[in-house]
Amino acid sequence: CAIGLNMLFTDASHIGWQVTGRFPNRREGEGLLPSPGWEGRYDWDGYADPMLHPYDQDPAQGWLGTANQRIIPHGYGMQLSNSWYYPERGERLAELAGSGKHDGRSMIAMQYDQTTPFAAKLKKMFEAPGMAQPLKKAIDALPEAERSKAREAYSRLMAFDGKLSPVSADAAIYELFLQESARQIFLDKLGPESSPAWKALMANGALSYSAQADHLLGQEDSPFWDDSRTPQKEDKPAILARSLAAAISAGESQLGGDRRAWQWGKLHSYSWKNASGQVIRGPLQAGGDHSTLNSSPYRWGQDFNVTQAPALRLIVDFGQSEPLSVMNSSGQSGNPASPNYLNGIDAWLKGQYLSLPLQPQNFDRLYGKTRLTLAPGK
Repeated sequence: CAIGLNMLFTDASHIGWQVTGRFPNRREGEGLLPSPGWEGRYDWDGYADPMLHPYDQDPAQGWLGTANQRIIPHGYGMQLSNSWYYPERGERLAELAGSGKHDGRSMIAMQYDQTTPFAAKLKKMFEAPGMAQPLKKAIDALPEAERSKAREAYSRLMAFDGKLSPVSADAAIYELFLQESARQIFLDKLGPESSPAWKALMANGALSYSAQADHLLGQEDSPFWDDSRTPQKEDKPAILARSLAAAISAGESQLGGDRRAWQWGKLHSYSWKNASGQVIRGPLQAGGDHSTLNSSPYRWGQDFNVTQAPALRLIVDFGQSEPLSVMNSSGQSGNPASPNYLNGIDAWLKGQYLSLPLQPQNFDRLYGKTRLTLAPGK
């Protein structure tokens, strides 16, 4: 098989999108589990017709974009994937891209956007007709100390605008709730934290749409809502109430008792490491999370340290005489002895792009006048 990618392409007049790769036609099954290889009914029957590969060109909406979200509906004519990432980055991309004409400045703002649509979905779930009153009753049924914390977290979450700024206290409470809810929903049945089942659930949440997000927005009848450690049967409102209280308790433990000093970036940070795993720059406060265009995911069930960050950012503006602007988070060189080692981090944090000339008359300005010419031997 060839690698499957979402390829976006453009010139001054056209835009296009093409899914690449070779995808097997399976006679039976979807390849998610081991199959008896000695039975021919599980054989591959060639590959999907390339004409079925999703593509688009010059759509009426005027833009194209992908963020690893689901791009084909259930029942599509070929099996493309069973693993899709969270939809929120794609939804935010559509929201911003469809807001009018864009230029290089608005593209930079888009690449650095830290607003998550998931916060609005969470609030909608809290206010749903079948949830609002049961959740209020579940919060009221908590012990007094926990009840106060749950009410505080609920009030802050309902006022949260979804902007995951590193200096936001509400963003910290929001993310603490997400982390604590994952533990409250699943840890009793899949734990302890050292168990393979818990580790597998958390690892899968970093690769595709997670069971935690699925349960928060739905799955009201899931058996995971019942806490196996208690004699009574819990439901979704009860576990959500616990999660709200636990978010404040975790905040007090990790950020201290002064709510005014709480910041998302004090929990969530970037660190750059060398090949030996040693931190060579950081920790530096980060905003965003797994669901923002400026992606900064962390390990579910473990901590808030950023596990991945966009390395190369590129903008091409065909309206400019020099259309190409780029940046690389760690700098140009991976050699610690180089003067360019790690020199891109500050610019990457501030959104300061570097224009790369394509016209020869502009080469000296950026690249200097020294040339190294490599010629083939005779």
